[in-house]
Amino acid sequence: MAVTLTPEQQQLSVEEKLDLIALLWDSLPEDQLPMPEWQLKLLEERLAEFEADPDEGQSWEEVKAELEQES
Repeated sequence: MAVTLTPEQQQLSVEEKLDLIALLWDSLPEDQLPMPEWQLKLLEERLAEFEADPDEGQSWEEVKAELEQES
């Protein structure tokens, strides 16, 4: 099924088109979003690294606090 913009949609501003893209994206069921094989492999590798040494790295709260201090 080919999808095309209506003449009205073609006249939308860039901001309005981005809003439309966001609405479409948000309407997709999360469990049906495609994930490229390379991305799945990377996630599996990172999970394995975490499971091997769960005390390594920083928590999200620590990272967020550092970022907030920098700004």
